Amino acid sequence: MKSIAIIVVTYNRLNSLRRLLLSLESADYNQESPTLIISIDKSNTDIIEKFADSYNWPHGFLIVDKHDKNLGLKEHMLSLGKWFDQFEAIVVLEDDIVVSPGFYSYTRESVERYYDNSRIAGISLYNFEVNYQTGTPFQPINNGQDVFFMNCAMSWGEVWMKDSWTKFYKWYNVNKDFSPSDSLPQRIFEFGPKSWLKYHTRYCIEQDLLFVYPYVSLSTNCSDAGTHNIDCNRTQYQTNILRGKIDSYRFPDTFKDAIIYDGFFENSLIYKSIGLSKDVLCIDLYSKNLNKQGKRYWLTSRVENYRIVKSYGINYRPIEINVLVDNPGNDIFIYDTSIYENNRNVDRQRSFLFLYHVDSMLFHVRDYGFVRIIKDFIIEVFKKFF
Repeated sequence: MKSIAIIVVTYNRLNSLRRLLLSLESADYNQESPTLIISIDKSNTDIIEKFADSYNWPHGFLIVDKHDKNLGLKEHMLSLGKWFDQFEAIVVLEDDIVVSPGFYSYTRESVERYYDNSRIAGISLYNFEVNYQTGTPFQPINNGQDVFFMNCAMSWGEVWMKDSWTKFYKWYNVNKDFSPSDSLPQRIFEFGPKSWLKYHTRYCIEQDLLFVYPYVSLSTNCSDAGTHNIDCNRTQYQTNILRGKIDSYRFPDTFKDAIIYDGFFENSLIYKSIGLSKDVLCIDLYSKNLNKQGKRYWLTSRVENYRIVKSYGINYRPIEINVLVDNPGNDIFIYDTSIYENNRNVDRQRSFLFLYHVDSMLFHVRDYGFVRIIKDFIIEVFKKFF
């Protein structure tokens, strides 16, 4: 079996650290005794160091790694690669994360399955319920397996493996310049200079490498206030995690049998379904990948002034199902962008608000009571400021 260590990355949030460690203590390790490493970046307090020195890890060996100078999050995260001198895989958890009781079973099985796969760049414990680029709900197609794949790295609970991380770090050292590119999601250019995740995501997209994602999340982000998250009340990225344990995970036999999403959260099955390749087709179901690369054909839920080659309705979730089953309608369009055509009078059958589940939210408002919602909102505002 591959050697696995758990690394907790922390700075100055004691309550967050305690909560994460409590979730780790409650997990099932299948009679293994994994090493826990608490990696502490230097801050203006020693409260974390004192707590870690007195902490008892009940499941195995504990290492407290104290940095004598402040690294910042990016350099702190990148420095974790040094632990591959001792371990073949590491679970990386920032201190505002909590894990499922069953996270280690998933970690162990995923590492054993994908360690030698050259196309896998990492393993995510977290499963998106929201597309972070658009703010819309995200639900991947389920084909009966327990995992799917994305050209998208993860920082809210992830597993790095020695060989794949070594290749990424080598690439990073010659690609530190981060210039705008039409082949990358615009959102990652907003991460700022202290982000390490944007490099890992860019690496996955440019090298066509994949992260393994579980359909049922094994970790969640608690949105604690910190250096890189001033607003701790934004909870849209908190996700439902597995409260039990899956004894044996079902992995696809080949990538041909797998569900794969690209770095824009678009499903790769669409190319084969439509019969157009990546070289000529821009998939833009979430109306954010705006065909900046100038590909001839554009599949989008936007109304644009180009020749409509084919259109689809919106009756199924997730949205790409409408394309895959050739659902007739007038809400999603394939355009031939080489031919101008005025489409301002196109009569769409359903609103783009389908993406946001707004129809469901309005029903909830009606059912719950508009006056009651306003009243609850006023009470919360009063509590916050008075």
